[in-house]
Amino acid sequence: MKPRTQVYSILVVDIERFGRRANPVQIWLRERLYEIVGKAFAESGIDTDNGPKPSDRGDGFFWLLSGTDRTALTGRFIDVLDQKLRSHARTSNEEGALRLRVALHQGDVTDDGAGWVGEELNTACRLVDIEPLRTALASGPRAGLALAVSGEWHRQVVRHEDSSVASDTFRCVPFDAKEIQGAHAWISVPGYDAPPGISGTRAEDTSRGAAPGRDGGTARADGGAAQGAAGNTRGGGGGGRGDGTAPAGQGPLAGARFDRVNQVFGGDQIVHGGQTFQWGPDPEEPAARDGGDGNGA
Repeated sequence: MKPRTQVYSILVVDIERFGRRANPVQIWLRERLYEIVGKAFAESGIDTDNGPKPSDRGDGFFWLLSGTDRTALTGRFIDVLDQKLRSHARTSNEEGALRLRVALHQGDVTDDGAGWVGEELNTACRLVDIEPLRTALASGPRAGLALAVSGEWHRQVVRHEDSSVASDTFRCVPFDAKEIQGAHAWISVPGYDAPPGISGTRAEDTSRGAAPGRDGGTARADGGAAQGAAGNTRGGGGGGRGDGTAPAGQGPLAGARFDRVNQVFGGDQIVHGGQTFQWGPDPEEPAARDGGDGNGA
């Protein structure tokens, strides 16, 4: 039989701290997971009867959804699912806690007769396991889940600001996992204005050229480039004189004032933290180098 390929919306869920529970508790949590997700689908008006059944992953599952309203999946379904998980939490102790990492992606997935395979399915399964999503869920005790969507899903669904989707609560974070490098994901945690415990970039900032911050904030990608001696260039730390100003008449940044961090010096090069700028020959180099002008240390 020829493998069949089709475009699906891909839902992946994982139970937080699943492996730390005893086997009987794991069995019970899996039963509750399928029950709660099934009810959330029904109450949000999403029909799953005519598509593939969920594929079990032990501590969760992936579910391929065909012809599904992606806005309803991102908005109403996630809201109902979170409500049901929080209801579960009100009657459970820590051992019976059921909190989820949830990922949404889309793309071609192939049925090869033995199971499901495809790059987009791999991406969705990588997405549910990224560290920012784990951190956001662990840092948000009020929520029943933390949601990550792929960059494509955000662009096609979330950013259009449908009233049922809390688009302003999503933050952009780096998505690097095994074969996936340099991608971005978007995270939201129900009940929070922004995902707790992580730094990320808002949609309006990315539209202005910002890149997701990795160390406590947003790394700007749109600052002014370093200018010549006549330019009023600003950079990220102490200048050549120790007062934040480059020495007059020395180097391409002569007379420029350096008084803030995260200044971009042309292209994609971003300077972080305090910096020291030096012009003239390197004191450790042989005198024959004949004093460079404009060499930044």
